[in-house]
Amino acid sequence: MNTSFYIAVSNTHISNWKEIMTGWIRYVEKEWSRFNPNNELGLLNRLAPGETAKVSPPLFDVLYQAEQYREKTKGYFSPYLLAQMQYHGYTNSFPFQSSLKVGNEVPVICTDEHTPYDFNFETFTIKKRSENQIDLGGIGKGYAVEAAARWLKNIGGAKSGIVDGGGDITCWSDGKKEWKIGVAHPFEEKQEMANISLKNGSIATSNIVYRSWVQEKGIKHHLLNGKTGLPVESEILQATVITENCQDAEVMAKLCFMEKDSTLMEALAGINPHYSVLLVHEDETITTFKGR
Repeated sequence: MNTSFYIAVSNTHISNWKEIMTGWIRYVEKEWSRFNPNNELGLLNRLAPGETAKVSPPLFDVLYQAEQYREKTKGYFSPYLLAQMQYHGYTNSFPFQSSLKVGNEVPVICTDEHTPYDFNFETFTIKKRSENQIDLGGIGKGYAVEAAARWLKNIGGAKSGIVDGGGDITCWSDGKKEWKIGVAHPFEEKQEMANISLKNGSIATSNIVYRSWVQEKGIKHHLLNGKTGLPVESEILQATVITENCQDAEVMAKLCFMEKDSTLMEALAGINPHYSVLLVHEDETITTFKGR
């Protein structure tokens, strides 16, 4: 993930909660990174079509949820864009400023009619059906944040707390604690463009400026359209979504670059009707709107 985490709780009856959280984050960083070919995710990506692998319950769950988001967004969001990311030059972990061209044409994308993996819930096995490979990216980070928050609240008994994984945030409260969360400027990370007060909910921000690079005199970025495999073209620089869980917020923030106006609102409501959105445009103006 190449991400710093901040976690705070008001209380907990589990004394070694910090060690448990550290272990969880290290597991996700080690086993879900596409930059480690020998991890659990790499095992899946190396499978030939028709082969099956048994995976850990968390990886099984995040992959299944990612597939559900792909279906809900009609393919705009896709976890199966590893080859396309590599084609556009995202072959190393950030930071980097430029990359070489990889291949001559965009690799074939996953279509709605061709789901790349079959999921067996009884055995936690996944069968590969096509050549498409997995890059969990932001959805993996959102899942890690949400899972940590739920554990601290439900198992640890924390009345209030916050889990912040590089701007993907889940917080909760017994009604007394209110969290103050800043939204960073797309060009100046240390400068805040807005401040949000939140007792319970999740926030995710997507930005096409921070993870961008030069490839053959052109500018590329990490936010790809799952239907085309190409970097999205939008006058939106940054999208922040507030909703009820971190995975929803992560996917919804990405949709803000691919849909507009009433179509965007309909697409967001298809994931979670309870949301607020803050968009930063190319001229650095801000637009806000909300669902129910």
